[in-house]
Amino acid sequence: RNPCDPMSAAEKREREREKAARKAKGSGPREENDRDEKDKEAEEGLEFGDGSDDEEVEFALPDDERIAKLTEFIAAKHTPEECAAELEKLGGQDAIVCGAMLTGRSGEDFAKAHFLISATLDKGGKLTEEIVANKALFKACCPNPAAQLGFLTAMELLIVKDKRNGMKVFDKVCKTIWESDIVEDDMFKVWHAKETVLQAFYNEFKLGDAIKVRESGLKFLEWLEASEEEEEEDA
Repeated sequence: RNPCDPMSAAEKREREREKAARKAKGSGPREENDRDEKDKEAEEGLEFGDGSDDEEVEFALPDDERIAKLTEFIAAKHTPEECAAELEKLGGQDAIVCGAMLTGRSGEDFAKAHFLISATLDKGGKLTEEIVANKALFKACCPNPAAQLGFLTAMELLIVKDKRNGMKVFDKVCKTIWESDIVEDDMFKVWHAKETVLQAFYNEFKLGDAIKVRESGLKFLEWLEASEEEEEEDA
């Protein structure tokens, strides 16, 4: 028939049925293609969040370049004191930590400790052994209470982000730090009391993780208190 001729009512109904059938048939493969594309994006690490349409996509900043500079300086076999001076020179202002920037001088002691820990620890060995191997360097870089609190907070970040099995045995990590004379007794207590200290520096902070780490750390504090009481009795 001539396509310009008007269609009858029956022809119109038939055309509508065909259109509906094509639409129903086409929806299946399209949904499958959408799912395949999402799977591909997830495998390539391109998908952020839970994939909801209204979610704002956030792109992480690269690691702070000062980590690489400090790593190279330490690898050049400089003394602990020279490395501490270099860390102080690099500073912690406007630090990038876990893909986010800490603006200004807020958290500078934490940032420097994060640079230090990132440059030296979690290199494939046992964490407590790595701490002992670097104890002279850590001690030189933590000369005051603020630096020591920053060190413990940065260590907490390492545990909750990259070494989560360590949350259950953080008391052993604390004891190793104490035995290595890196952090004074009182600063362990200060860190333990500041349950949300990491929240200001880590966007993915979870209170539950902070509690678990401190529950384990409390074992060390109880051991330390018992040791002090024994020393007082012996005196």
